[in-house]
Amino acid sequence: MGFGLVIIGYLSVIGFLPDSFIYYSWGIYIAVAGGLIMLAGFCSLQEYNIYFKIMKYITIVYILILLGFTPFVILKFNEELIISFTLISKIIRICFMFVFHFFLLTGIMSLAKEIDNTKVEKKAKKNIYFTYIFFGAFVLELFDIFDSSFIINMQIILFLAGLVYFIITLSTIYSCYMRITYEGHDEEIDAKYDKIKQNKKKRKR
Repeated sequence: MGFGLVIIGYLSVIGFLPDSFIYYSWGIYIAVAGGLIMLAGFCSLQEYNIYFKIMKYITIVYILILLGFTPFVILKFNEELIISFTLISKIIRICFMFVFHFFLLTGIMSLAKEIDNTKVEKKAKKNIYFTYIFFGAFVLELFDIFDSSFIINMQIILFLAGLVYFIITLSTIYSCYMRITYEGHDEEIDAKYDKIKQNKKKRKR
């Protein structure tokens, strides 16, 4: 159930690209909805390992950051302030989306390693390497060291790379959903609930 919610949420968060149009429009609330769905998923997955527990808090921060962009969507500010906001918010998004994907993929890799699923582990590991390259390219783009024609070409390449990155990441999450089961996890949760119920009955007596 947890991985299923993460998949649905990740599909909803169309702002996987730091330059996505949703961060400057009402589409920001689509991303907020996707974030809430992922939050529900990570609340379910936090029993698996520490990384998914961290992802729960990272997702909360993500939702708060998105809501923090709201005034710049609703209100009209002068051009100078908008330019400053665009640059600063882009830096925040690049850093945050890197952290988000790093902990998500590390959690998947760690879980796959625990149950000796080498296929999913290798897939997640390769995706982490792609994460370094992908977000590193966005950091390079921030520095005004290239001519305008190169920047335009780079933006096109980053957009296409972003689509590939999105598909690969989604595929990695889906692999967890289809191939990885936490042996005894459901029984463990049921046992906890049974224990709570038994304690409540004892208190009533």
